[in-house]
Amino acid sequence: MYGKGSTEISYTRFGPGAFLKRHVDEHHEELKGKDGWSKPTRRSISWLIYLNDVDWDGKKNGGQLRCFERKNRPGGRIGATVNGDMQIGWLAASIIDPHERPVYLDGKKHDHGDCAMYILDGMKRTYISKAFQTNPIMYISGSETLVKKTLFADRKDLADRFHLIEPPKSRITDILKGDKAYAGSGEVAAVDEELEDVDPRGGTLVLFDSVSLPHEVLATKGKERWAC
Repeated sequence: MYGKGSTEISYTRFGPGAFLKRHVDEHHEELKGKDGWSKPTRRSISWLIYLNDVDWDGKKNGGQLRCFERKNRPGGRIGATVNGDMQIGWLAASIIDPHERPVYLDGKKHDHGDCAMYILDGMKRTYISKAFQTNPIMYISGSETLVKKTLFADRKDLADRFHLIEPPKSRITDILKGDKAYAGSGEVAAVDEELEDVDPRGGTLVLFDSVSLPHEVLATKGKERWAC
C-alpha cells in the first residue's frame, strides 16, 4: 500500500474532432512550480484501457495515441533513478560516447534552488552542469536554448548533444511554428524519434513510462473516443 493519492484513475471522452497535443504525463517536481514538492507521490506508469468498439479503424475514425519513441535504445535507466531523481532530458550519442544517455535532475534541497544535471555510468554520477535555480530557466518557452547558453556555455560538446524530453510550450511557440491549423493532425517525429500510432480499439491495454515518452492523441473523426 502506498497510501492515499498513490493511484489516479479517470475516464476520458473525446468528442468528434477532439484531440490532445504532444506532452508527457509527469514532470520533475522542480518543474511544477512552488507546489511541486507538496504531493506525496508522482506518476511512474501511465496505463489506458480503451472502451470503444473493437473494430475501431484509426485511418477512418482517427483518435490514435501517437507515441514518440526513441529511435535507438538509450544506454542506462530511463524515467527515474533508483534514488528517485527524475529524468528531464537526453544527451545524444556522439563519436566519443556512442550511447544516448538519460539526463537526470538532482533537486538537492527540494526548494527550487541548488539543482544540477547529471548522467549515470552504472551507478556512478557524472554532473554535467553547475548548480542552478530551475525558476525561471526551466519554466519559459525556449528554455532549452537558454539552458544550452547558460549552463553549458563553456561545454559546446554537451550543448550540442543536450535536449529536454519535452520543452515548455506556449501559444507563442505555436505561432512561431505556424501551428494555427494543427487541428489534431499530429506532429512529426524529431530526427532521433520514431512514431508508433496505437488505434484505440475496445479492450486494448496500453502502458508506458510517464516521464520519458512524449505522446499525443490525434483528432477523432465522426465518433466519440472513450478510455479509462
